[in-house]
Amino acid sequence: MKLIICNNYEEISMTAAKLVAEQIKDNPQSVLGLATGSTPVGMYNILAEMNQKGEVDFKNIRSFNLDEYYPIADDNPQSYHCFMKENLFSKINIDPQNTHILNGLCEDTAKECEQYEKQIEENGGIDLQILGIGQNGHIGFNEPDESLTSSTHLTNLTQSTIEANARFFDDIKEVPTKALTMGIGTILKARKIILLANGVSKHNAVRELLNSTISTENPASMLKVHPDVTLICDKEAYAKDRIGIDIGGTEIKFGVLGEKNQLLAKRSIPTKISSKEDLIDDIANTCQKLMQEYCVSSIGVGTPGLIHDGLVSAINIPFQNTDLKQELEKRLPIPVSVSNDANCAALGENICGIGRKSRNLVMVSLGTGIGGGIIVNHQIYEGRGSAGEIGHICIDLHGKPCPCGKAGCWEQYASAKALMEAAIDAAKAMPDSMLYAIYRENDFRLDGIQFFRAVADGCKTAEKVLKRYVHYLAVGLRSIISIFDPDLIVLTGGISNAGDALLVPLRAELGPKIRIEISELKSEAGMIGAALLP
Repeated sequence: MKLIICNNYEEISMTAAKLVAEQIKDNPQSVLGLATGSTPVGMYNILAEMNQKGEVDFKNIRSFNLDEYYPIADDNPQSYHCFMKENLFSKINIDPQNTHILNGLCEDTAKECEQYEKQIEENGGIDLQILGIGQNGHIGFNEPDESLTSSTHLTNLTQSTIEANARFFDDIKEVPTKALTMGIGTILKARKIILLANGVSKHNAVRELLNSTISTENPASMLKVHPDVTLICDKEAYAKDRIGIDIGGTEIKFGVLGEKNQLLAKRSIPTKISSKEDLIDDIANTCQKLMQEYCVSSIGVGTPGLIHDGLVSAINIPFQNTDLKQELEKRLPIPVSVSNDANCAALGENICGIGRKSRNLVMVSLGTGIGGGIIVNHQIYEGRGSAGEIGHICIDLHGKPCPCGKAGCWEQYASAKALMEAAIDAAKAMPDSMLYAIYRENDFRLDGIQFFRAVADGCKTAEKVLKRYVHYLAVGLRSIISIFDPDLIVLTGGISNAGDALLVPLRAELGPKIRIEISELKSEAGMIGAALLP
């Protein structure tokens, strides 16, 4: 079953109309199976417009409708004869003699159904069948617990279907309790099938269709045995689960977020940097595996690097002017959104983490460099694509050179890497210090945990390094506060695990006017935020 997920009903209608138009252009004498109800109306309107513009010709098209209420007169406004005339036939150049709808007032229903089957056969069978799906999984009026191999027949409508169709009548008592309908067996003889579903009311039916085995409890499940079915639905009908992806230099993290923003699953794979194609293939393959376990409506990706006009360029992964969204959508059947990884982490923290009560926040990621994510009114601020590169704020015009080509960039003084370099220099300069002893014990290496252990143990050398580091960190934060005046500054990155050992002196340096906190979501912020991308 091919799956096309659209953003809204209008997109569903346009997508379906284009597929019908392609069928007619490929075979101008096509036999179409047509459905009624509210779902296909938008598609019919677009097809009528295309016909009026000369883009598609119905002159030699023949049609057979799925069903009709019983008993009901052809001229009853609620009959499907009237529905088709009003919504399609009166607007296109189809020959009325080529349209076929079951007779809702026939005296012999068995004979009517038998003749209908014969007419379909005499016309060469249905080339393309349009279907909707009911809330209980019915297609046509094939209700749960009926035969899954039947031909056209008279059926009793379930109470749920009567209630669902009552909106078309003045009173529920006016809704017919029976209907003539093509059977599942008839539907499956069509060469191609398009199944339409929109809105949250169809979510359970679609989920059951995709996740369950073939069952009389969900008549639409029988479509799984057909070789050419295309399901076109919107996100609400398909699912509310979303995949978030956080691309890192050494690993790629995947998270599945549920409809209440709960993390349902986590996966990770190594980051394959041999080529762009290998990396994107790995991401797509992992997504496909997750989509076999969960009904996923969208995918969000947080990636390192700069994004301009939708093109990603990064240093530590093989993306150079790469349209990552387009590349993934070639491999996957659902919409993909892409943003900078720091932006995604900030969004995740704003919606699900420590910043969920803040409208505006800035996340500062302290790692090899300094990254930033800016949230304004609960939305990512991206500028022209690279807003948030706060690590390259200049704090010393004649300062340390930076790989970006400038001098005195903030990350040369306040990144985790800068802290460790300063700590190692201080340890070497003070060989009698506790910091040097720790440095020597660890084969002349030092990490954040070891450094803050020295601070906690009262090492004066380490305390001086931290004091200077906090000063530089505060210098850059003051600039950010002056520009954005956020409700909250959130610190993330490995060094933020120091907690109060970092927060207490930093708050003292900045003063009480700005709230500053450590990330609550930690390493999960990026993938959660990616899943929340619009």
